[in-house]
Amino acid sequence: MRPQFPKRGVHDTDLTPEGLYDAIVNRLGFTDVCQNPQKFDATTMMWPDKAYCNPPFSRKEPFVRKAVESNKLGRQILLYLPLDPTTKWFKELYNANALIIIFTKRMKHSKYPHALYYLKDFKAPQFVLVGSEQEASSTWPNFL
Repeated sequence: MRPQFPKRGVHDTDLTPEGLYDAIVNRLGFTDVCQNPQKFDATTMMWPDKAYCNPPFSRKEPFVRKAVESNKLGRQILLYLPLDPTTKWFKELYNANALIIIFTKRMKHSKYPHALYYLKDFKAPQFVLVGSEQEASSTWPNFL
């Protein structure tokens, strides 16, 4: 029997797990560029240094493009997305030399595990495996 996954877009407004979000925004000082779309349209405006984005999963591409563009200007960018190396957007982040922090435990509704894609000034793409978002939120900042 094939597993049943939710329809595309159903989880677009799901929040970043609380512990992970706290670590990213409060402990590491990243700015959530998707927090208030009325004040900041993350798909049209250049992102600040240390920007964090958990884009709608059914519409990842414009956010990934803006993240890569902002990184080319020397800005650190952190994205929370599924791990799907079969997609163009994944290849774009890989080619931008992202540090890809892979959470090895899938969330209940997810087809793929999630990952953080960290764009900085890395010379080559890198991969790090960690446990779930909740388990890793206290230890993964060592990679940043």
